[in-house]
Amino acid sequence: MVLIDASTRWSHICLLSTRNVAFARLIAQIIKLRAQFPDYPIKSIRLDNAGEFTSHTFDAYCRSLGIDVEHPSSQTFIKRLQFIARTLLLKTKLPTSAWGHAILHAATLVRLRPVAQHQFSPLQLAFGRQPNISHLRVSGCAVYVPIAPPQRTKMGPQRRLGIYIGFDSPTIIRYLEPMIGETFTARFANCHYDETFFPPLGGEKTVPEERRELGWNISIMSHLDPRTT
Repeated sequence: MVLIDASTRWSHICLLSTRNVAFARLIAQIIKLRAQFPDYPIKSIRLDNAGEFTSHTFDAYCRSLGIDVEHPSSQTFIKRLQFIARTLLLKTKLPTSAWGHAILHAATLVRLRPVAQHQFSPLQLAFGRQPNISHLRVSGCAVYVPIAPPQRTKMGPQRRLGIYIGFDSPTIIRYLEPMIGETFTARFANCHYDETFFPPLGGEKTVPEERRELGWNISIMSHLDPRTT
């Protein structure tokens, strides 16, 4: 579900598991926006002709808040997000099932760019601050995340591999754990990035050679452990 402010072009993306929850998610977002911007009431809502938004219950709820409901059929912004997300996925080694992460990251990038109607970005128009892009990284690239102290040993790995898929804020990133595909967050400043390497989900298909144990009886290492006679 995509919500766009007509004045600033600020957009909000909500991934839905089913159309049945769209009505509840939209009402929740209306309540959130009314609380976040009390001096700027919502005057009208333009919706597509999807069946979940054509109910009399929804129209009655909007009328009770003084919101006009319109039903145009424009899909321009959604097609734009799909185009950007498809490009992001093609650059990575992620499967098409990761389209949701690509859509969310595409929406974030759109909010940072100036729009045709203004010389400023939607983020700057909505919140009055210039966007910070110093934390942007290539979608799908490798990110090396610190291992938490309880799981870290002195002689073992200090970081684990992740797949960068976007950020929640300039200080918090989102990444996928390659082996299980779960989403986690980490502090941007604590991570290292390799924007030339794009790990696949499930790890590399080739099976690495079995690690060899060190043998202290090997002749070339005997001088490191002299025996007492």
